[in-house]
Amino acid sequence: MTNDFSAILTALADAPLSANELCRIFHGRGHSVAELSHINVDFYPPALFLVSYESIPDDQLGQLTEVLWQWAQNNAPELITALVYQQRSGINTINSVVHGELPDEHVVQENDIKFRVDLLSRQNTGIFPDMRRGREFVQAHSQGAKVLNLFSYTCGFSVAAMQGGAEQVINMDMNKGVLRTGKQNHQLNGFTRGVSYLPHDILKSFGKLKKSAPYELIIVDPPSFQKGSFILTKDYQKILRRLPELLNENTLLLLCANSPEMSEQAFKALIAEHTEGAITFVERLAPTAGFIEVDSDRSLKALVYKTTQ
Repeated sequence: MTNDFSAILTALADAPLSANELCRIFHGRGHSVAELSHINVDFYPPALFLVSYESIPDDQLGQLTEVLWQWAQNNAPELITALVYQQRSGINTINSVVHGELPDEHVVQENDIKFRVDLLSRQNTGIFPDMRRGREFVQAHSQGAKVLNLFSYTCGFSVAAMQGGAEQVINMDMNKGVLRTGKQNHQLNGFTRGVSYLPHDILKSFGKLKKSAPYELIIVDPPSFQKGSFILTKDYQKILRRLPELLNENTLLLLCANSPEMSEQAFKALIAEHTEGAITFVERLAPTAGFIEVDSDRSLKALVYKTTQ
């Protein structure tokens, strides 16, 4: 890795830190700076969250964390009070506080919504910053709607839907732990009614979902790979084949794929093949601010569809 961190410092200077909201500061994984393509930096107020997808020698890591911390102390000491490092190379993820202290209860904000996060216990933090545009889309299209949120994780889409005036949201994810966090996220935002949390394997639970159909808004945002439960390239089509059973004449769908190996064209072809004309492509959501990608085919694909008229 280079010892030139000027691109990261420039991104820090340009980042909307004063908004005090969750955001991506430096998106190395977008490959705009080749020698830093394994590095991301996020702002989870009040912490900088540095992630590396490759092992960094101790001396270089020390230099990088010191450069980041000194910048924070000199430019935003009232906003940034901690620096956390996550090393994601190999099979084990290692998280550590390098400088400062994290809040005992770490809650971040995005627009007018609060989310509980955890920067230390696991690989994923509890919210995906790159899906901000998706959550904004859901909030803008949920008024009075019955919403189905598949692979709901910690229910970020569901909270956004309730904030947008949804009548009912059904969240399904086989992980009971993330659903518990999802319930806490709803409570944080004052939503205690109209939300269901179903800890089931989606591939085996369409009968349950069909009983509650139709839905006005359906969100499908699966992991690209989840050992033993879901492989995007093998299992997505199983979901797509059943979606027509859940629609009314005006259903909107947000279908997502976050696999660099699947191009937008290939994703659209997969959707077309397995929904057999039941839904029509509307648009691909623009990337969230800060997620600059050299190759858009490798980035998150969030595609909007609607029931074919």
